[in-house]
Amino acid sequence: MSRDDSQRLGIERRAFLRSPVALAVGASAGGPRALLTLLAGLDVPAPIFAFLVQHIHPKFTEVLARRLAEVSPFPVQVAEDLASVEPGRLYLAPGGRHLVVERIRPSTYRTRLTEDPPRHGVRPAVDELFTSVAKAFGARAVGVVLTGMGHDGQDGARAIKAQGGTVLAEAEGTCVVYGMPRALAEAGLADRLVPLDEMAAAIRQACLALLDRFSQPAVPAAE
Repeated sequence: MSRDDSQRLGIERRAFLRSPVALAVGASAGGPRALLTLLAGLDVPAPIFAFLVQHIHPKFTEVLARRLAEVSPFPVQVAEDLASVEPGRLYLAPGGRHLVVERIRPSTYRTRLTEDPPRHGVRPAVDELFTSVAKAFGARAVGVVLTGMGHDGQDGARAIKAQGGTVLAEAEGTCVVYGMPRALAEAGLADRLVPLDEMAAAIRQACLALLDRFSQPAVPAAE
């Protein structure tokens, strides 16, 4: 790494620490394969908080975490109840429990697991994760909805958009099941519909846009 690249990376890291960014990903049918493709190409500009809901049976949670860790650019771990979270890690919701993210104080967050009733017949639900991330991170949230049946993630995407965040949905042509992304597209909640093989680049672009947006000095109000 050159000196200029090292300095640029340091600036980006400090900016992200001042205004931390969250990536929340949701998937269902066809999700494990899509997630392997996505994570293998993911290259975010600096450590971010990352969370994932995949509709999955509880007994397969650890298996999925291990598979994703084999290709992920950062460590993957199953989320725990009332545990502090760190940027630069991916937290996977365990099957059978909703994953909620809470802001404890500036730049400090934790995960909470609940056994609240299923939403849309599923637990964990993408909506639970997205809604909590929207509340905890505001406009610094990037929600990504991949292949899946039904419309889980639609209400959560609406919450992210209401806070000024960014929502990306997988394009129909690469979905195993064009259900969840379609629900976002038809509701006008997706900023972009992105083919799976381009999603990693789209996430990086969204993160860079947030970095640029929140690292700019405040402009004094005119007197």
